[in-house]
Amino acid sequence: MLNIIHNETNYDVIITGAGPSGVSAAISAGRNGAKVLLIEQENCLGGMWTSGYMNPLFDYKRKDGLLIEIIKKLKEMDAWGGMWNASFNFETMKFILEEMCLDANVNILYETRYIGCDTKDKEIKEIYVSNIEGITSYKAKYFIDASGDAMLASDAGVKCFVGEDDDYKTCQAMTLMFLVSGVPEKYKEGKIIFDAVEEAFKKEGKGNSLNFDKPFIIPAPGKDFANVQLTHMKGYNPLSQKERTEAIIEGRNQLMKVFKALKEYDDDFKNLSLISSAPLLGVRESRRIDGEYTITEDDLMNGTKFDDGITTVTFNVDIHSSSGDKQDCRKITPYQIPFRSMIPKRLNNLLVCGRCISGTHIAMASYRVTGNCSCMGEACGKAVAYAAKNNTEIRNVPTEVYCKPYAESALYES
Repeated sequence: MLNIIHNETNYDVIITGAGPSGVSAAISAGRNGAKVLLIEQENCLGGMWTSGYMNPLFDYKRKDGLLIEIIKKLKEMDAWGGMWNASFNFETMKFILEEMCLDANVNILYETRYIGCDTKDKEIKEIYVSNIEGITSYKAKYFIDASGDAMLASDAGVKCFVGEDDDYKTCQAMTLMFLVSGVPEKYKEGKIIFDAVEEAFKKEGKGNSLNFDKPFIIPAPGKDFANVQLTHMKGYNPLSQKERTEAIIEGRNQLMKVFKALKEYDDDFKNLSLISSAPLLGVRESRRIDGEYTITEDDLMNGTKFDDGITTVTFNVDIHSSSGDKQDCRKITPYQIPFRSMIPKRLNNLLVCGRCISGTHIAMASYRVTGNCSCMGEACGKAVAYAAKNNTEIRNVPTEVYCKPYAESALYES
């Protein structure tokens, strides 16, 4: 029989997941007076920013607020620059996010995994987590699902969609990022390395067996380090732990094959050293919730603005296909993310932020990147802090609480 520890602390909001959206939600809610518990399964904050080795930080321009504050702190610590002047040092990012959370009086629980919830009368009453102490239940007035996979929302009964037409095989390919040193100088300006990799495989007599259409070496701040994005694991079910494990194994196999081929291909790569693969698998797509508003491809093409718009998205549609060899890239007209797309239908005390908000398969391929996720989280944090302070439903929070100044700000970062 399981022994469940019942924590009696009264939190205003509990956030599951401390990636770009979750950590931004926590800082925002804490700064606005909420008592916050932030649950994170890794041993640091940042998710794909840190444990996922995800550089560069996409779609940070035409933004202000918390995201730009983070970037300014990175610049002050000489931890920003590199490819497209948008890469950062992972360890510095961990420190900055942690410092900002602690300054906002956020309670952090590392190495803690969300495992379930209880719901009643259209509300989540408590969640269950697992860590070294065993299984513990926590209660709060409000909850934010920042898991990326809509785990809390799904468990609470929210209808979710996967891939296109609910077929997981159409979900975007996964990627395992890795870190190297000794990158040849001619590749440090963000040049595509596809030709070099292709030639390396030809030299081995294997032909091009790389699954990635456009592999990148991504220079990071510092003298000699770079992130490499060149693995594509296609057709795996993002909601199957067995298949996610298989994807990780394939990812390491892909990177070792390419690393070996490059080392043997050209003396330019003789000093190339493999430092590490990312602790966190890069999953581009899994669940998407059924929300109060569903963002569509028409919104992207028409540049739709909303009364409850919380940020402007400029990142084009970028589908890393699980079926074809080429990425599907489509230009968009800058559009807004409405707050309603983060409110699940049929629940009164839950918000969802990150790539799993309510949108179509095509739309998600645009707003999924981390700059937008951070802005989603900040808006959610402000909304739940207001709701807790005024004892109201999330749907009743005035738009001016979370809208300003994101959607049409003149203080854009360039």
